[in-house]
Amino acid sequence: MEKSMQQWINHAERKQKKKPRSASLIRLISKAIYLCGDYVGILLAEWIAFHIRNFLMGNIFQVNAIYIYIVTPAVFLLALAFAGIYSKHYTSAQMLEKLFKACLGGIAFSIILMFLTQVSGQVSRLYVGLFAVIVYLFLVVEKYITALCIRKMPGLQIPVLVVGAGKTADAAIDEGKSNVFINYRVGGFLEDFEPSSRYADVYPILGGFNDLEKVIAETGIQDIIITAPGLPQDQMNHLLYRAQTLVPYVSVVPNLVGVPMSNVEVESFFDTRIMLLNIKNNLAFRLNQIIKRIFDVVLTLSGGLFLLPLFLGICVWIKTDSQGPAIYKQRRVGKDGKEFDCYKFRSMVVDSKERLEKLLATDPKAKEEWERDFKLKNDPRITKSGAFLRKTSLDELPQLLNVLKGEMSLVGPRPIVQKEVPKYEQYIKEYYMVLPGITGLWQVSGRSDTTYPERVAMDMWYVHNWSVWLDIVLLWRTAAAVIQSRGAY
Repeated sequence: MEKSMQQWINHAERKQKKKPRSASLIRLISKAIYLCGDYVGILLAEWIAFHIRNFLMGNIFQVNAIYIYIVTPAVFLLALAFAGIYSKHYTSAQMLEKLFKACLGGIAFSIILMFLTQVSGQVSRLYVGLFAVIVYLFLVVEKYITALCIRKMPGLQIPVLVVGAGKTADAAIDEGKSNVFINYRVGGFLEDFEPSSRYADVYPILGGFNDLEKVIAETGIQDIIITAPGLPQDQMNHLLYRAQTLVPYVSVVPNLVGVPMSNVEVESFFDTRIMLLNIKNNLAFRLNQIIKRIFDVVLTLSGGLFLLPLFLGICVWIKTDSQGPAIYKQRRVGKDGKEFDCYKFRSMVVDSKERLEKLLATDPKAKEEWERDFKLKNDPRITKSGAFLRKTSLDELPQLLNVLKGEMSLVGPRPIVQKEVPKYEQYIKEYYMVLPGITGLWQVSGRSDTTYPERVAMDMWYVHNWSVWLDIVLLWRTAAAVIQSRGAY
């Protein structure tokens, strides 16, 4: 243990060549960087909105400089602060939602101030509308770029001690790596038993749980994440008490991995010293289903116009590449267990069913793969055009017609065939609650490289944790996955 400890200390000294900054100072510097970035983004949004408005309207709209450089930025920065942007870690979907609400509040309060202080002879509705859209987009992009820059600065990475080196630790570290808004750097593990984490060979084991005080004293780490949900309650309470007396920042990963927690509400009862978690099934609410449907239709109609030339070009390519129709229909299971015709660009030869039956009868390995995944990685039935369409997922483009017909959604559980229903076991009820989607969590998480139980778990997590912001993030990540052609076949 002492050897691993010395390795960590030597590594930290070589990397920073001076005593590491305290976690509190790192957080303060990071917040200052975010504030500066937000201030610049707000000013740029004002400047662009002014110039677009004056260009379109012809007459000059003017506002007092104090309002532009001080009042409006101050209002928006306060709105961001009240939304918790600078004090908590959020997922990408949550960040989109928080920024949207903060911008709405900032716009409303700014308009009120313009009337009350009479900083302008009139309030231009066009300017307000332009500014509202531009400032939101700018803040989203600026936040992401700033977060990326902070993560690439070694001096602004907060060292964290992970107590517990098992599968739960893997989940916590994976989240830290995938969430751009988290700038933690794992300093090492504490573990009493044989570590099962796949990161055990990446980060040092600095000791056991009883070495907590010694490790904190020697490394100077001020952030602890406890990822030992299997500990008995009395041992967990004792560990928490020790940790809270040593460092100011302690996080605990409870034994709730896989439980839908995105929109959980926490209630604390002081008298009984217990905590109540209210867990919602988001897509079980009718209002949320209506909002999702409106989102699907608006985005499909607006995006479909731009995709029409691509749609026609693919049809011509398929017809010239092989005999048969450009689009084919396949029966899939949808909401409430009802079957529907799912449209796709044809990517296989027209006698694919007969060829599949012959292949499965003569190739045991192919039969085993088909029964496990309902897919073949090296499928001989795929045409040349089909190979490209599948690799880029463009074969699913006609499913936009299913979206308009109300049979599918842009984002949701993957549409399945009747033979796949038993694989969902008791979770099929959640699947039947919603429309299947063109894309979803499984497409952005390895797609065809994921196992079937993992796909089911992802579908169920999505149903319980849905939000418009999550759909936006998944659509964005799907575009990235398609461009990289990751895991598709």
